[in-house]
Amino acid sequence: MVRPRRVFLASVLLLAMATSACASPAPSDPEPTESSENPYGGFPVDPPADDEIVLSIDGEPGSDLTYRELQERATVTHDIVEPFVNRAESFTGVPLRELADEAGLSGQETVVTIALNGYEYSDTVAALTEADALVAVFRDGELIPMDEGGPIRLVYPVGSTYYEFLDAWNWSLRSVVIATTP
Repeated sequence: MVRPRRVFLASVLLLAMATSACASPAPSDPEPTESSENPYGGFPVDPPADDEIVLSIDGEPGSDLTYRELQERATVTHDIVEPFVNRAESFTGVPLRELADEAGLSGQETVVTIALNGYEYSDTVAALTEADALVAVFRDGELIPMDEGGPIRLVYPVGSTYYEFLDAWNWSLRSVVIATTP
């Protein structure tokens, strides 16, 4: 009689294991979130205030631009296939060349961009302006959401020297600093 009882218990145990393997995940298992599919990180962050400075040119009095001022000056559009999401998008902003010219920069100054996630990229003004860098604030006619690469970002037009140089693309910037040399 011992033998049939062992077979019965083993069958119940195997049935329980098979049933639990097919069951739904336990409530403590994390559910996938939008951010797991968002190439920009997908973390919710409030955008800067309209009067917050989002672009600074060090050493040049009065050359800081607020979020509103950048929005008002955004007149140039690049229609591109955005390389991180691989879809056609239209970015509108202010050419970095225009900002550098207004500040009287020679081109050898350094542009430093630091993203919210700590990613940093730096290059000379000359290299970025030759690549037609655009300080974008709009995507497809709307402000760029923070969790989708906003509030400002550097983008490059198709055919420019940096369009395929992804290190130079930087998004979710709170500021872009152009440091003038002493």
